[in-house]
Amino acid sequence: MAGRTNAIVITHQRRIQKMIKIYKSKIFTVPILALLAGCTSKPTPAGNWTCRNESTEISCDGKTCTVSLPGDFTPMSLRVDTQGNLSLCAYSGCWEGKASKTTIADDYFTASGTGLKRSGTTGGATDSTGRLSVTIDMNTGTAILLAENYAHPMTCKTS
Repeated sequence: MAGRTNAIVITHQRRIQKMIKIYKSKIFTVPILALLAGCTSKPTPAGNWTCRNESTEISCDGKTCTVSLPGDFTPMSLRVDTQGNLSLCAYSGCWEGKASKTTIADDYFTASGTGLKRSGTTGGATDSTGRLSVTIDMNTGTAILLAENYAHPMTCKTS
C-alpha cells in the first residue's frame, strides 16, 4: 500500500511539475513575444490627415522669420493622404494637387509637391502655382509644413 501511495504521489508531482513548466513558459513567452512585436512593428500610416497651425504662424523672407501668435493670424488648413493628394488653404485661397513625392521612413510620413494649383479670389492670381512639403510624425500627429515663405508647426488628426 505504501508503494502504491508513493507512486501516486510521484505521478502527481510530475504532473504538477509539467503544469508549472508550461505555466512558466507561457508567463514569460507571451510578454516577451508581445514586447518584441511592439518593438519591431512600424506605425501604419493613416489614409487621410487634416492639420492646422493653431499655435503659431511663422513667415520667413530669407533673412529673418516672424512669429505671429493666436489672434494675430488665421490658421492654415492642410489635407494630405497617403496617395499624395494635397490641399493647403490659407485665408481665402487654396493650393491643391498631387505630391510629386511621398515617403514613409520609420514613424514619419512626408509629402512634397510643386506646381500646386491655386484657387480663390484674393491674395494671389488664380493661375499661380505653389509648392509645399510636410512631414508628419505618425505617432504623435505633429507636423512641420514648409510652404512658400511659411514654416509652421502643425497638429494633425486622422480621418
